[in-house]
Amino acid sequence: MAAKRKKKMKKNQVKVPFPMMLATVLVVVAVLGLSYMWIDARCNSLGREIKKKELSLAMARKLLVSEQDRWSNLTSPINLERAIRKYHLGMSMPQEFQIVRIGYRRKSKGASLVSLD
Repeated sequence: MAAKRKKKMKKNQVKVPFPMMLATVLVVVAVLGLSYMWIDARCNSLGREIKKKELSLAMARKLLVSEQDRWSNLTSPINLERAIRKYHLGMSMPQEFQIVRIGYRRKSKGASLVSLD
């Protein structure tokens, strides 16, 4: 009698099958959603890093321009003459016979340094 009762209870239970296709679709949608959110967050962080790098590059370029201007100002002939007079160096332009000219001539096996005397 107990066996019949178990069979009846099993027959009376309603099984609601969870469709496998629906579960697969839900899992795929969840994975795609999480992937999209991760990619979006990564793109935003990379965008912020790029902006920071661009700002530092712009500042470095401004500094380069100001340093180049400063250097060209320091090495101008007028300023060089002022510095020579200020520090009493007693320098003058070299004579023609004191100048050694060096140039490159190509040989058959590559470039080499040769005097043009």
